[in-house]
Amino acid sequence: MGKTISPWGRQCKAQMIVLGISLKDLAKSVGLSPNYVSAIINGRMVAPEENIQKISDALQVELTSVQ
Repeated sequence: MGKTISPWGRQCKAQMIVLGISLKDLAKSVGLSPNYVSAIINGRMVAPEENIQKISDALQVELTSVQ
């Protein structure tokens, strides 16, 4: 069974829909690769706090429980 997505990851996905931003556009805006951003949001990778903060800031999502 796969890993469940965190509340933060769910908020990120929802906010991407609200803002009409694609994963590719989000990744470009934060200077990271789309695959890496996807892995962070979906909980497949533990990322440095700095990268999580970049994503949170870009999406205007409160940094809560990421993992």
